[in-house]
Amino acid sequence: MPRELSMLCTLVLAFAIVAHAKEFHKESAKRPNSPERKPIVVVPGVLGSRLQAKLNLTESPGLFCSRVRDWFDIWLNIDELVPLFINCWVYDISMHYTDGNRKPTNQKGVKTRTMDFGGTKAFEYLDSDPYAPGSPYFNKFVDYLVGLGYNIRDDLKGAPYDWRLSPSLEDTFLSNLTKLIEDNYYQHFNRKVVIIGHSMGNMFVYYYLKRQPQAWKDKFVDSFISINSPYLGSVKAIKSVLSGETEGHDVVLPRLKMRTASRTWPSSFFLLPRPSLWPKNKSVVVSTFKQNFTVHDYKAIFETIKCEKCWERFEYYGAELGDLSAPNVEVHCVYSSQLPTAEVLLYDSELFPDASPVLKTGSGDGTVNTFSSSYCLNWRKEQSQPVHDVLLPGNNHVDILSNITLLEYIRGVVVTESPKLTDLHHDLL
Repeated sequence: MPRELSMLCTLVLAFAIVAHAKEFHKESAKRPNSPERKPIVVVPGVLGSRLQAKLNLTESPGLFCSRVRDWFDIWLNIDELVPLFINCWVYDISMHYTDGNRKPTNQKGVKTRTMDFGGTKAFEYLDSDPYAPGSPYFNKFVDYLVGLGYNIRDDLKGAPYDWRLSPSLEDTFLSNLTKLIEDNYYQHFNRKVVIIGHSMGNMFVYYYLKRQPQAWKDKFVDSFISINSPYLGSVKAIKSVLSGETEGHDVVLPRLKMRTASRTWPSSFFLLPRPSLWPKNKSVVVSTFKQNFTVHDYKAIFETIKCEKCWERFEYYGAELGDLSAPNVEVHCVYSSQLPTAEVLLYDSELFPDASPVLKTGSGDGTVNTFSSSYCLNWRKEQSQPVHDVLLPGNNHVDILSNITLLEYIRGVVVTESPKLTDLHHDLL
């Protein structure tokens, strides 16, 4: 067969395969069990992606610590947090700063990596043991989407990342996120992508969208579903830096050891309440009964607790989201209320900051204050794209991900044959 004829036959065959695939997709979308779906990318929150580490240390940081170790789970791994090994864990997961360099690195001899970029394994369960305390995370959320016909790593993709970092330090992740969104778009017949974030993941998505050309967003992004995001920061982040935060798992997560590690993470300072946007009538966030500290007093707080470099790190990472102006994509602003959520940390002056504080609370999801997670509603007056008000009272920060009202609302967004849902704010009051 002449070469030209052979090439022509190959091209004809290729076009026939593509045409058949398109027809198959159209037919399958009509089947009852396979409705037409918008592709999805999910971005989890702080502490919400499994991390692995590999060690090649010149010196052991402790008596029971390994110097050389192949890849192992460092977060979440309850076995690493027992008393004999906790100092090893603190060293391995902490970050190191070179003087004058705002970009931290892992400790010398430690390599880290996230798992399963493009999939959901890294954030369905945070521990390899699904029954370990604190392990279940996005599992029920993912199961629900799979029940709608979604396929993991196909039209349902995940974007785990190193949650110790702030967005400006995650160039590789942000670049990979672009490819993930574009691949999802092209692999599914140029269908726009729905980006779903939870907690700090929304702030990464926001940071990312603000840096994308409008033409790119118009082409690739269907909408952004923002779930319980600490846009203005969270008082719980202050507690993490001052006294340590265990998310209610004090038995398995030693609070002061967590504090030692978290003071080295840029994300800890990225999540502190934003002085420029925090409500003026709630400016006092720490009280030792002898002295009150406001969101404008971080430098004084850090000096009082002798936290070296903390003020410098807040200056580096605390204002990365800028003025929080509108991202100019359609937004579903999901937030909670009516659960006691820290607004002021009350300390005994003699035990400050090592003791766990008493919390003066207000409305929120138990982690993020309602006025912080609902800030995305402000974009309504700034952008032409719709911003939907989705209030789900009484849902805590993580359990909201398995709330059937939220899941059904998301179905209305992502499944094109579903009835369209209106804002839920008034329906649920």
